[in-house]
Amino acid sequence: MPEGAASPADCTIVLVRHAHNGMAGRFCGHSDPPLSSQGREQAARSADSLAHSPLTHIFSSDLLRCRETAAFVAARSGLPVELLPELREMRFGEWEGLTWDEITQRDAAYARRWIEEYPWLPAPDGEEFGDFRKRVQSALHELAGRIPGGRAAVVTHSGVIRTFLLDVLQLPVSGLATLTVEYASCTEIHLRAGRWCASI
Repeated sequence: MPEGAASPADCTIVLVRHAHNGMAGRFCGHSDPPLSSQGREQAARSADSLAHSPLTHIFSSDLLRCRETAAFVAARSGLPVELLPELREMRFGEWEGLTWDEITQRDAAYARRWIEEYPWLPAPDGEEFGDFRKRVQSALHELAGRIPGGRAAVVTHSGVIRTFLLDVLQLPVSGLATLTVEYASCTEIHLRAGRWCASI
């Protein structure tokens, strides 16, 4: 919870990672590819699973792969989707659209440093992890404050979900590398008496 912020009312947030897209295997932060055919099938299954527990709200990153995933959820629930740019993935700067092999070919020394200092060393001209973490914390805390007693689907990105789970699970930053979030997966978190807890 951001320092000095008021504690929002109890609520449930289901963090939904967008489904598979055409840039899978490449650094895809603020790049904006659509879902693949595989991704559309994944998104439909995810929407079906969410339909078993009624939602009160749907929020989504404004990037296309999330918007398209959220549209499947909206079609099943009948709810509108509110787009929030603050839910975007980390920006990878000069590495956007590249594979790891391409990155190491460009600058092997910097690539080694990035691995050694992960997640603190940004991609060239990319977003700093500290800034990204604050953005994620602020966005989800503010969102929770808008849905007292509600249950919201939040369609976003792997980096957003993993970074927020660091705080929910009270893990050290080194734990970021151990957290895995699959395409179109759902991670349920609850705010109870001002404290987050996760169902994973």
